[in-house]
Amino acid sequence: MKTELTKQDILELLDRQAKEFHQRLLESDKSIEKSRKELDESFKKSRAEFDKRLGELAGTWGKFVAEMVKPKIIELFKDKGIQIRTTLQNVEGFVDNERYYEIDLLLINSETAVAVEIKSSLSVADVKEHLERLNKIQKVQPERINLKGVTLYGAVAGMIVENDADRYAYKHGLFVLRQKGNLVEIMNDEKFIPKEWKVDY
Repeated sequence: MKTELTKQDILELLDRQAKEFHQRLLESDKSIEKSRKELDESFKKSRAEFDKRLGELAGTWGKFVAEMVKPKIIELFKDKGIQIRTTLQNVEGFVDNERYYEIDLLLINSETAVAVEIKSSLSVADVKEHLERLNKIQKVQPERINLKGVTLYGAVAGMIVENDADRYAYKHGLFVLRQKGNLVEIMNDEKFIPKEWKVDY
């Protein structure tokens, strides 16, 4: 015996199918959202681990370069007519209890100071940042160090130099230190005139 579907039956059937389809879409959206969140979380963990490893590597290179630069640096600047008595690492300046700048290596005597930025790979952006740092040092005295009245010079050091960063530094009055074999040398020639920052707090 055949049962004829009424118009109402057809409408109810279509309504049920639409609801079932909508429910499957919702479940699919939830599954996609869950997968997306899991993927995002996995990416964040991977990125955090990568950043950590990169930071460790950069720190290791920085220490390595500092150990290469520091032992001979007083003699290097003496050859350029700048007498240095003391070398200090990681010198900081603060404004309102917040770090305003950090100097990788500060060379000082009673009349002269040289702020050295040390990079495993030196870029033009690093040089620009150091020029800004020198202006900051001129305005704000380093923590527990008296630079009042000294003449401040700037220098950059790098194992690798990117995109003529050394030429950019030279043009802006900075000393440029580079690795040469197992040694570090100041690359500036006799024509070079270093820029002076006068410190008068």
